[in-house]
Amino acid sequence: MMRPRSARFALPLAPAVILALGIVLLGALELLQSYNEAARRGEQTARNLVHVLAEQTERTFQAIDFTLLGIRDALAAAPNLPENDARFRETLKERLKVLPYVRALFVIGPDGFITHDTDYPSTPRVTLADRPYFKAHQENPNLGLHIGQPLRSRSVNVWFVSFSRRINRPDGSFGGIVVAAVEPRYFEQFYQGLSVGENGIIALLLRDGTLLARSPASEEAIGRSFAAAGPVYGALAHSPQGAYWAPSPVDGTTRVVGYRALGIVPAVVLVGLAQQSVFRPWREHAAVVSITAAILLGLVGALIFLVQRSRRRDQIEQARLSRVQRLEGLGRIAGGIAHDLGNTIRLVQSTFLLLKPSLAGQPDAQSLVREADQALKGARAMIERLLAFARRQELRPEVTRIDERIGGFSPILRQAACPRASLDLTLASGGTAVLLDPVQLEASLLNLVLNARDAMPDGGTITLTTETIGPPPDQVGIRRASGPDEQWVQITVTDTGIGMPPAVLERAFDPFFTTKGQGNGLGLSQVLGFVQQSAGDMQLDSEEGRGTTVRLMFPAAAPEDQAPDNLGAGATTGLEELHS
Repeated sequence: MMRPRSARFALPLAPAVILALGIVLLGALELLQSYNEAARRGEQTARNLVHVLAEQTERTFQAIDFTLLGIRDALAAAPNLPENDARFRETLKERLKVLPYVRALFVIGPDGFITHDTDYPSTPRVTLADRPYFKAHQENPNLGLHIGQPLRSRSVNVWFVSFSRRINRPDGSFGGIVVAAVEPRYFEQFYQGLSVGENGIIALLLRDGTLLARSPASEEAIGRSFAAAGPVYGALAHSPQGAYWAPSPVDGTTRVVGYRALGIVPAVVLVGLAQQSVFRPWREHAAVVSITAAILLGLVGALIFLVQRSRRRDQIEQARLSRVQRLEGLGRIAGGIAHDLGNTIRLVQSTFLLLKPSLAGQPDAQSLVREADQALKGARAMIERLLAFARRQELRPEVTRIDERIGGFSPILRQAACPRASLDLTLASGGTAVLLDPVQLEASLLNLVLNARDAMPDGGTITLTTETIGPPPDQVGIRRASGPDEQWVQITVTDTGIGMPPAVLERAFDPFFTTKGQGNGLGLSQVLGFVQQSAGDMQLDSEEGRGTTVRLMFPAAAPEDQAPDNLGAGATTGLEELHS
């Protein structure tokens, strides 16, 4: 039985139609998968950037709190200190120099009037007893570090955020507060240096929704509460960190927002990447896929046209010729179709071969996403990989007596070790001076003490010693030009903690390597970079279950530089220059 002509015409077209539908379906699936992957990558980038920023912000807040505790302890040690004591004010100013994010440090007495101030004598004599941060400590004796709402300074008329600690009298009664005035514009300027793409935002808020700082800066938004405007506070109820998509309550731009609540203070860090920036690589990929699909569909259309033309020719031949002639005609037509299909198939195969890298899809999408992340911490940010190494920090070296510097800095180190560990200090370098950046030295020692404390979850002793030694042996193949009689100063930090297994010890200096489950893994690599920039050496010895020892070694300064007249800048106490 002969099939109807329409059925015989449709049958050869079915593979071409199926092929066309397959191309459209595969392209749509590829675009959908790459879209979802781009969204997932955007969320991961936002999470990574906010993780790094939260770590940095917590370190900043810790440094401010350590300074406040140091000032409070200094006041407790001198209960009869007169108001606006010049020497104490100079001590406050020295502390202020190493806290670029703090505009002023001041002490408020129990009556609400300032007793010590880095802005003295320009600060007006007015009572601050009505300030919320003063009332908070006055009413709650057990309140620890308090971060207040953004306020306008009555002396310089700029926004500031108060970080404060209560001062107790010997009998436990209210003795006033010590306050650090932090300017939101510091965080705004710091955030501006991070790359979060076009229309990206970074924000710091209190847990009650009050905006402390934002980049891009928004003067009218500082101090406003966004608890009801943004979904972050609903998300915080389920998890202290994560990511979500939402339009901004400030400018209406849709972003993927990574958020993380800080662990030590009631604050939240947000990083928002604009939807347009996140999906820009996907749009480029989608253009490639669409163009390729259009080419393939054009080829399939050409195939259909050839089939239709051949079929029409076949029908004409069948109408004109006899059965034999029709059979011969069909043979010639079949040969022509076979030839045309062979050429078309080879063309399609070649096209698929050229298209294969693009149709792989996922690697291309990943590559485009990685290229976009590298262009922000820069801005991590990203983020950030990102997004820190040879991280060449700008040093301000000066001739410094190590023992004096560490001795002045020891209250902060003891505070950092407490309450989990005790600090045993032995300074025996005999007043030998070295040429290095004293602020970076203090930051490095603080980092090592914090690491040692974290390595002793059940408590223990951290031992910090100094001594003079001869030139250390060559390290990692670096030959030294030091003579055999040259002196070096060695600083040793030892803990009685859990130690490191060989695999961890081998990677301890790798950037971004950490075993804590939190932190950015840059601590030891930063210390190593500082030591090497100071022409020194660093050694790390550790054994699992037996603790860890870190040695910092620096060449002594030239004899002429160790004269007392040359040590003025380096003899200030490290307690005044702590920063994170």
